[in-house]
Amino acid sequence: MSGDLLRLLLATTLATSLVILLLYLLRAPLRRWLGAGAAYASWLCVPVAALAVLLPAREVAEEWDAVGTVLMPMRAATAAAAPSLSSMWETCLLVAWLGGVVAMAGALWVRQHRFVRGLGELRRCGDGLWSATSTRGLPAAIGLFRPRIVVPADFESRYLERERVLIACHERLHISRGDLVANALVSVVRCVYWFNPLIHLAARRFRIDQELACDEDVIRRYPGARRSYGEAMLKGQLDIGPVPLACHWPAPHPLRERIAQLGNQLPSRRRRALATLLVAAMAVAVGYGAWATQPAPPAAATQEGLYHIAMQVSLGGATRAFEIREKPGKAFAVSGQTEAGETWKGRFRIETMAAGHARVIADIDVAGKSAGNPEMVIELGKSASLRLADENGKPSLSIELVVTLEQGAASPLVTGSGSISRTNRSVDHSTLAPPRYPASRHEGTVVMKLVIGTDGRVRQVGLERSSGFDDLDQAAMAAARGWRFEPAIEAGRAVVSMVRVPVEFSLDEPADLAQQAIRDPVEPSRNGPWMVQR
Repeated sequence: MSGDLLRLLLATTLATSLVILLLYLLRAPLRRWLGAGAAYASWLCVPVAALAVLLPAREVAEEWDAVGTVLMPMRAATAAAAPSLSSMWETCLLVAWLGGVVAMAGALWVRQHRFVRGLGELRRCGDGLWSATSTRGLPAAIGLFRPRIVVPADFESRYLERERVLIACHERLHISRGDLVANALVSVVRCVYWFNPLIHLAARRFRIDQELACDEDVIRRYPGARRSYGEAMLKGQLDIGPVPLACHWPAPHPLRERIAQLGNQLPSRRRRALATLLVAAMAVAVGYGAWATQPAPPAAATQEGLYHIAMQVSLGGATRAFEIREKPGKAFAVSGQTEAGETWKGRFRIETMAAGHARVIADIDVAGKSAGNPEMVIELGKSASLRLADENGKPSLSIELVVTLEQGAASPLVTGSGSISRTNRSVDHSTLAPPRYPASRHEGTVVMKLVIGTDGRVRQVGLERSSGFDDLDQAAMAAARGWRFEPAIEAGRAVVSMVRVPVEFSLDEPADLAQQAIRDPVEPSRNGPWMVQR
């Protein structure tokens, strides 16, 4: 969870930072050609880029690079899995980020609280205004849910009647345009991305453009009051820090920039319409660009003719059962260990034949030596047996299997039309932290679907088949979130892929073998699921 959240923060930070740099270049031309309102509205592209990254990525048909169903003994009960160094760093970074969020939120709250407390007792006056006992930072529109316009105690004496009308119009426009809500959302963004200096610079520029856009709307309503409006600005300029949830008349915006805008020609109705279309197009382009650049997870596809193989292998007194779903002609492997400690491995391939039959091609190794390469034709849906004898002619290995064809089965193991095909990768399970065996002592097999990113990290963990016990499912999925694989390579570059990993929780290991594993642990196989034994 911590790794996923940090990667999400990084992705949205990169997207929003690029958009902020773009807007820094475009805001001045936009204001000059299409008016201050267009420059203010263009800041909508920043949250659009962040939200686009959060949307589900586009789906493409890709082959699910399956690890294969290979038994790998992992005696997790003998030693608890130590957290990886990367997961510890991710946890520390997440704690630091949360600390920064709390600190930033606290700083903004203190600033808001001091401003509101400094207003003193508010007294209702005419025209829906509220008079404060203070003068600093006023007039201002405050209140997120019940917005009010607060004017200074000397409002009547400081400003002329025409100036008072213009100021009241300015603050009412802030309320009607939703600027107070926008400022609150900006404060939330600053808390989440407190570590990004571009966000804080953008917040200040956002407030400047907000004020310039409001000035432009006032002049549009009172085109003959430019001089009075400028004089009111000069009278009201007091140096205060911007309050998160308020829109100040004398806010710390560049006075020269505001007064200079009063001499500009107002954009015509056609230009305002063009500005609306342009900003909407910018938001759509930015959102699509941020969304399209995200790596796409492979889509599950429908495949006709997927084999389901139920297999039971007996060798040297040890019996193991497997269930595999695989494409025709695609090789898979299983392996295990005898009671005497000998390891064995079987590689199989099922080839389709006519009239409901299939050919099974096997390659069996025992203790690192080839035990045979048997082939047989079986009838689909019917039980079949395969037996190998040792050098003395005695039966040593027995395989019982039933192969069925799942017509039209939806399987993420296979591709649809236009899919990308690649060979299976080997996975070194010795580099992956084993699951912790729960204290419940339940037994079962969990089959997970993992989406592997271009960096080899597990981006998504899905449950293809439950063990029937929630604690086993959660233990396997918790371990999988910290795993890292070699990324799939397509045309010389890393691509997103998916793997299927079975995890078997078993209590049937004899005590003497468990003690032997402590003294002489078995090195894991490179191609297979975990077998967590206790």
